[in-house]
Amino acid sequence: MPTLKDIAERVGVSISTVSRVLANESNRSVNSQTKQKIWDAARDLGYPVKPASQDQAPTVKGIGCIVSTMQDRHYHPYFSVICEGIDKELARNGYKLAFTHTQEELKRPEIWREVTEDPQIEGIILIEGLDGKMYNHMKKHVKQIVGIDVSDPSIPTISYDRVEAARMAVAHLVDQGHRDIIFIGGTGLSGNFEREKRYRGYKTALEQAGLAVQRQYVLNAEWEPDNAYRLMLKFLEQPPVGQLPTAVFAASDIMAMAAMRAISEKGYRIPQDFAVVGFDDNEPSRYTVPPLSTIHIPAFELGVVAAKTMLQCIHSPYPLPVKILLPFEPMFRQSSDWRVPKQP
Repeated sequence: MPTLKDIAERVGVSISTVSRVLANESNRSVNSQTKQKIWDAARDLGYPVKPASQDQAPTVKGIGCIVSTMQDRHYHPYFSVICEGIDKELARNGYKLAFTHTQEELKRPEIWREVTEDPQIEGIILIEGLDGKMYNHMKKHVKQIVGIDVSDPSIPTISYDRVEAARMAVAHLVDQGHRDIIFIGGTGLSGNFEREKRYRGYKTALEQAGLAVQRQYVLNAEWEPDNAYRLMLKFLEQPPVGQLPTAVFAASDIMAMAAMRAISEKGYRIPQDFAVVGFDDNEPSRYTVPPLSTIHIPAFELGVVAAKTMLQCIHSPYPLPVKILLPFEPMFRQSSDWRVPKQP
């Protein structure tokens, strides 16, 4: 069955724009030519939605999605795969993905009203948390909420063990003989590294190996690849006093790729001078030079299971909020395939 993503790719717009047009939202500034292209593509592909007449409101109910950690983007190699899983599973069951908003977009009053007041929205799938005040308001006004990587025991959640996944990545580097390992990541909504699960996994792996966290090796890129690239360049240009680290663990593949570019530009070899491990296993990671070691996170399946859980909550709610943990898998490739020679 065709999905919103299929229509968006054909027309060359975002999934969010497609969902808004097909939902007949009159408060959106989409030009008439683009609207017509979207309707034409939906009809050609056989998407199961038709325009509502002027005297009849749309009857197709939908599920909304909020991606909280993206700034103002509608494509991301990790989050977009989750949204694709949600969209396909909803479509398979006769539902539609009504919208996909970022946390930044929720600051706009018209979008906030859409999220919390639209009677056609039966539930919201929330990816990775939300500002506390906004979240509490949403819980009071939205019929059903399912979280993906959301720390709230009062709602159904779908997740994986981030701490253990990150610990495994760093333990792999330690097993290869690395003792000085850079961490590149961000603090997220909490603003505190100690609450960030991938950092906690990094710290745990070092402690288990009898190694201390060295603050000069913790780089806060705020989840932005541009920041990761610049911080890595600066680190290599002005390294701390002492021995240069020999490995990098980045809390996402896109930040790992940015760090790899900086390392290569400065003339260092991967993995002989710097081993690099990322996190997510997004599709481009296997095509870097060398291929990137990473942790495979089942992003598409996270979306599918979240959609299934939402439909279960709508039609036959669980007696208590469920927590579903999905498995992850290490994918250690050439970027970390180098054992550090033992010191004499």
